[in-house]
Amino acid sequence: MSGYPRGMLSHPLDPLSAAELESIVAGVRAARGLDERHLVSMVALEEPSKSELSNWSEGDELDRSARITIWDRVAGLVSEAVVGVDGNLRSWTDIAGALSPVLGPEALDALAAAKADSRVIKALADRGITSPDDVHMETWPFGAQIPAGLDDGRRLIWTPMWHRPTPEANVYAHPIGGLRAIVDLDTGEVVAVEDQPGFPIPQTPAPYRASQTGANIELRELAITQPDGASFSVDGWQVSWERWKFRIGFCQREGLLIHDVRFDDEGTERRIAHRMSIAELVIPYGDPSPGAYRKNAFDTGEFGLGNYTNSLTLGCDCLGEIVYLDVAVTDGDGAVREIPNAICLHEEDFGILWKHTDELGHVEVRRGRRFVASSIVTVNNYEYGYFWYFYQDGSIEFEAKLTGIVLTLAAEPGKDYPSSTEIEPGLLAPFHQHIFCARLDLDVDGTANSVVEIDAVAEAMGPNNPHGAAYTTRETVLTVESAAQRLVDPFVNRYWKVINPDRTNHVGKPVGYKLVPGHTTYPMAHRESVIGKRAGFMYSHLWVTPNEATERYPAGDYPFQHEGGAGLPDWTSADRSLVNTDVVLWYVFGTNHIPRTEDWPVMPVERAGFHLKPAGFFRRSPGIDVAPSAPKHCH
Repeated sequence: MSGYPRGMLSHPLDPLSAAELESIVAGVRAARGLDERHLVSMVALEEPSKSELSNWSEGDELDRSARITIWDRVAGLVSEAVVGVDGNLRSWTDIAGALSPVLGPEALDALAAAKADSRVIKALADRGITSPDDVHMETWPFGAQIPAGLDDGRRLIWTPMWHRPTPEANVYAHPIGGLRAIVDLDTGEVVAVEDQPGFPIPQTPAPYRASQTGANIELRELAITQPDGASFSVDGWQVSWERWKFRIGFCQREGLLIHDVRFDDEGTERRIAHRMSIAELVIPYGDPSPGAYRKNAFDTGEFGLGNYTNSLTLGCDCLGEIVYLDVAVTDGDGAVREIPNAICLHEEDFGILWKHTDELGHVEVRRGRRFVASSIVTVNNYEYGYFWYFYQDGSIEFEAKLTGIVLTLAAEPGKDYPSSTEIEPGLLAPFHQHIFCARLDLDVDGTANSVVEIDAVAEAMGPNNPHGAAYTTRETVLTVESAAQRLVDPFVNRYWKVINPDRTNHVGKPVGYKLVPGHTTYPMAHRESVIGKRAGFMYSHLWVTPNEATERYPAGDYPFQHEGGAGLPDWTSADRSLVNTDVVLWYVFGTNHIPRTEDWPVMPVERAGFHLKPAGFFRRSPGIDVAPSAPKHCH
């Protein structure tokens, strides 16, 4: 089943529909007399506050609006408008000093200009390429210092290039070394062409399509069937599964969101989270060569990750009884584009939930399932899958699945390259990192929460530890923002817990949910580097802030060519109190990708993420109430 739930917009948090987007764009254009100079950078639901939501009841009139960001290409000005879904303009604010992210029409114009430039055509011909149509180019923001003379505030991109020797070739096998165009996004002018003597274009092909490789390693069919149908229901954008209830959201910038998470605890519906998203993804590259050192992109903040959401395919991207949801986005020219099958909802078996065999030989075992909400985006060479999992023991997991094709450089075969992996003769894959930042607005039994850091501590040998094996825990309440910038520490098994000091469990302890770190990394870029300044959030794994509606993105609202310091480093300089208040956790995680030859020609999925687990929230394991499975499939 798939589709945008037309006619079912019944809640203030429902994603903006195509009809609403069309009305919003038309309304602001008419009210402000906008023309072709004005591009639509982003349209996002103006989410109501928690107090507004608490006063809203089903059946009440929906007062929905959106925040639309407009880029004036001639004036070089960002403006933000709040527009009702009826098209009525409610406010207009100019944002001095901000620069728009890269927009589709500009990118297409920039590529066309680069391919038509006589200097580029000559440089390609010097390399034996007679037609620019046989060249794959990409538009990359400057993630490092802009060349002298061009750093005057204009919006610039640069274009790495690859050769496409045949129509179905893997272009990333054939990088064109030493050649790059620099284009002014607003004028479409090629302001510079960098043409340094480069290495020959690598010629080793890297086929990956089934029609090219044969793809002949097969297994017998594995059928995922639910003859009685799925165990979940979807009402508009609200999902009910097992004892869980939550809302699916979507943002053009962040992509898939989760809203209003609740769990039925023995008949009492308890709140766990208000809004969870992946608010930023930055990819710093670690090779200093001219074709790589600028590749430090904010895929969320500089492109808008949700814009690149895939249409998913039953039986390939998802298995089982699936419900798909469609979403809608605006392109830079204001046109509304619908993405069918953008979000996949399904449940899946997840092995043993719990088991015990007692001394009498009696066996109790429960198989567990999990509910999955997922989407996948493609940004140039990489795919990112965002997967939110809900478990029967009351825990939540986020998992990013990274796949796609590694970026490549041409090189001298066999030479030592300390910051890249040679994956074919003369073909390099530079070292890089994928650093995510989750924004987790948890409401554990309410909004008045605190955050505690918990370390395991071994006592010194002595009266408190006579045998040398005793250990305890050290709990530290993170009282202010300066104290809540923390690092993962596996040597003390560190985790963080969001507690509600005003709600206690059956043994008198504050109820809570803990954040358990998963696969993580630490930035290799120096803080003083361009990317280090712009992505200052990278340097702590955990940040905690009081909840503010205007504090949405950890590198700030407009990271494109920003001088740095925006977002979390700026906000937390106020050192606000975090005790017994509405807090937001910002969790930074990711991978340090030292490419392998086995990552070529398409990288097998790499995973990174984290868990949210109840810690004193329930009086016992919710999994104890799960019914036994019928043994009919056991052999």
